[in-house]
Amino acid sequence: MPQGRQEDRGGIKKALSIAGSDSGGGAGIQADLKTFAALGVYGSSVITAVTAQNTLGVQGISGLAPEFVLQQMESVLADIGADAVKTGMLYNAAIIKAVAGKLKESPVPWLVVDPVMVATSGDRLLTPDGERALREELLPLASFITPNVSEAAVLWGRPIEGEEDLCRAARALHELGPRFVVITGIRRNTRSLDLCFDGKEFRELEGPFFETPHTHGTGCTFSAALAALLARGFSPWQALALAKEYVAAGLRYAYPVGRGRGPLNHLAPFFPGDWGDPGISKIRAFIFQNWGSRPDLGPFPALYCIIGGVLRGSRSYAELARVAVQEGARLVQLREKEGESRELVRIAREMQEVCRSHGALFIVNDRVDVAAAAGADGVHLGQEDLSPQAARAILGPGKIIGVSVDNLAQAEAAAAAGADYLGLGPVYPTASKDCGVPPCGPDLVEEVARRVGLPVFAIGGITPENTLPLLRAGAAGVAVISSFLGAPDPRKAVRAFLDVFHAFKSRKDS
Repeated sequence: MPQGRQEDRGGIKKALSIAGSDSGGGAGIQADLKTFAALGVYGSSVITAVTAQNTLGVQGISGLAPEFVLQQMESVLADIGADAVKTGMLYNAAIIKAVAGKLKESPVPWLVVDPVMVATSGDRLLTPDGERALREELLPLASFITPNVSEAAVLWGRPIEGEEDLCRAARALHELGPRFVVITGIRRNTRSLDLCFDGKEFRELEGPFFETPHTHGTGCTFSAALAALLARGFSPWQALALAKEYVAAGLRYAYPVGRGRGPLNHLAPFFPGDWGDPGISKIRAFIFQNWGSRPDLGPFPALYCIIGGVLRGSRSYAELARVAVQEGARLVQLREKEGESRELVRIAREMQEVCRSHGALFIVNDRVDVAAAAGADGVHLGQEDLSPQAARAILGPGKIIGVSVDNLAQAEAAAAAGADYLGLGPVYPTASKDCGVPPCGPDLVEEVARRVGLPVFAIGGITPENTLPLLRAGAAGVAVISSFLGAPDPRKAVRAFLDVFHAFKSRKDS
């Protein structure tokens, strides 16, 4: 693989579900593994019990020997490991003690405990002796516990009859040891509410309440989604909010698979994967944003050559890209405002092949469809184009998204929306495009680079002679159009910029 294309497939995050098997596929281990896969983590499983189950209810259940449950845990943790563990149906006290003992011996970064006691159908899934073991053995180890209202009442030891009781129950359960208590499935008129308590503050996660019978496995799915997102590196509050959105999408697109209560749709972000649904678009964008295979923009400072427009003349796009990357440009962008889509895709594929063969990155300006069809490394968006979130939802994982900005507010908004880098300018007067704003100079480069925390590529009127102040201000590199395309010798132009970069790095390192 060419240098600089860091596609670390071995870096995928891992989540382990310790739960029961649902032969109907809507809850338990089956639901957890679907959720893990949908949210971009590798899922492994430890089965505690096997159920004969369908959409009508639980017809039979058989717990496994605690020793065999422990053996499964040892097999998974000794080899594959886990960035997060989620527990579901643990069936009895002996299994709970075995699981808790192993987790004490081999701590994991995140432990989400879903205290499964009763199935959606009303069938009991935890023996009476298991309730005490759950409270005493497992809850003290938990990062999160996610009981529904009925389960919270059982764990608290008294009925929950109003919203004040919900808060009392959450406080009492928090005293048992978990860092976060999340009581799920509260209905408030037409809204669905989850009450969250971290020992300091209460927060309510609200979403729409769906009038659907197909709710089988919602609790399993929420806790599995939470574990997956924590494994992916989301903060606790981010993970909670996104897990709720994921479940809401699953309920919105739930379907019947039998004669009773069907499951939610665990793959709703992909099937149907409706980009016009803001919830689906948001989930897809967040799923893809932190995927570990996105190419590395560095090393910095980097030269970003933009190819297209009248300055190209009759020269080949691919040959110009070849000149740029052979001489050391790190990024190349296809920037054409006109042209038929098929022709642009053909051009983009040729440029991508050239860039990839030299370890450089290829970006398409504006056209998300062309970037996707050509397999480009990413897309660069203007302020009037698609949002970074929408572009991420369409392009999928592993793609770079850049955004043009001309002030700090735009830069902060782009960062919040998931941009990977910023094109800031014009920094100097330029004739390459009508920017509609005055040049910002190195001062704004310094402020944006310091406050936003994304790589900033300065653009607009840049020459080798005026590049150094931009690098000193914190620019990750410079993006050039006329200084490359309009140069008598584009190769010499690239070398001149690289000479400035080398001099800057030498002074910085000395």
